[in-house]
Amino acid sequence: MRRMWSLLAVASLGVMSLAWTQENAPKTDAPQEGAYTLRVNVKEGEVYKYKLTMDIDFGGQLVVFSATIVNKVLKVDSEGNYTMESAQENGMVKFGDQEMPAPASPATKITYRPNGSVLKVEGEGDRMAGTFSNYHFPDKPVKVGDKWEQEVKPSEQAPKIKSTYEVVGTEKIGDYETVKIKVSGKSDSETQPMSFDGHVWVDIKTGMAVRTVMTIKGLPAEGAPMPIDGTLKMELVK
Repeated sequence: MRRMWSLLAVASLGVMSLAWTQENAPKTDAPQEGAYTLRVNVKEGEVYKYKLTMDIDFGGQLVVFSATIVNKVLKVDSEGNYTMESAQENGMVKFGDQEMPAPASPATKITYRPNGSVLKVEGEGDRMAGTFSNYHFPDKPVKVGDKWEQEVKPSEQAPKIKSTYEVVGTEKIGDYETVKIKVSGKSDSETQPMSFDGHVWVDIKTGMAVRTVMTIKGLPAEGAPMPIDGTLKMELVK
């Protein structure tokens, strides 16, 4: 059971990894007004903290998992590839009236290309982290109403995951001007029929996710007797 909570936290790390910026737009297709080029924009040493809450259906019982997710940019190379270390702090599990600390998940290091796709994953739970954090952004600028798809296979053991994205609007959250993306995806496996759908709000200026709300079904978690369903919410707190 302790192992399951660690891996759930790791799985959540990649869900909010969408990163946008209006810099470095392709010269052949400059952004029009209201259009954005999806590219990561982080600097070495930056730290982003998120409040995470997962409401999980565990055999018909509601289990609430909460934690702080800390993302630190370790390195940005000359090509724009960047390495981010993600870890969990202050994890708690609430089951009915009982509440107990959750074990901290091992830190996971993921190296991304500037378009958001994953180059390398290091650390325990890497299969889950790879499944959720492998986003490949379009080369062309996108605007409200634009859609795109991607298909990835995070590892030899994992099924293929096909995801679809749609820019649905802009919204101000606190001090952040954000772009809102609708996200959905599912595996192509009959034995591992995982699916997810929801929205991500991304700060246009910094390129970091400000809020993520995602419904997940059939998530495999080591230590759990069966795949789990639930709702994940993440909010930028720093």
